[in-house]
Amino acid sequence: MKPFLSTLLFCGVTFAQTPILVKVVVVTMFEQGEDLGDAPGEFQRWVEREHLDRILPAVGGYHQYRMNKDGVLGMVTGIGTAKAAASVMALGMDLRFDLRKAYWVVAGIGGGDPADVSLASAVWATHVVDGDLGYEIDARDIPSDWPTGFIPLRRAKPYEEPVRNDLEGEMYRLDPQLVDWAYQLTRGTALADTAAMKASRARFTGFPNALKPPFVVKGATLSSSTFWHGSRLEDWANRWTSYYTRGKGTI
Repeated sequence: MKPFLSTLLFCGVTFAQTPILVKVVVVTMFEQGEDLGDAPGEFQRWVEREHLDRILPAVGGYHQYRMNKDGVLGMVTGIGTAKAAASVMALGMDLRFDLRKAYWVVAGIGGGDPADVSLASAVWATHVVDGDLGYEIDARDIPSDWPTGFIPLRRAKPYEEPVRNDLEGEMYRLDPQLVDWAYQLTRGTALADTAAMKASRARFTGFPNALKPPFVVKGATLSSSTFWHGSRLEDWANRWTSYYTRGKGTI
């Protein structure tokens, strides 16, 4: 299909142009304050370091788009599943952009298991697991031999086997060759370390990986609209991830 000249009208805003070829879409979830010049959230470092100097209105989206001359487009979706879905759909339906050959990088800040990573480590995701889809029973009402009150969809107890073949969005496996290519390309990258970071990770006695300077690693990611903390919920997160990835993914 050849590029075409289009006149577009979105919410009273008119655009007349040949669609912009996008090579990479960088998806972030939040930014605090401005895109430049203040305390950074997830988006600001991409804007600064990738020179995303061209500003484009995000019609129907959450936050303005920014692009560079090399075809990298950065976006902020807003926090939460509904905002993320609506913002990505708005970009996908925006006829100003040709996304047919674009790679997508979802770049978010998240917590990590101190058994596996240290503060500010970079993780290439092998699997994406949903931590919201399921049944939940109040912990005060569950049987005494249950480890959690959170149950997989279409199952009657925690981590019930077998894992369904007809999953409904609970787990996605990313292209293993592409993930490994990205990991091999970056595994030796020296990541920034500071005195404050060293002091913070020194608290994690008994967790050798958490005491290391930040490093690059592969692992699964568990996403949820609810933040969780503590060893019991960390155990749930690891077992939930292992369950849906059939033992192939750890967080």
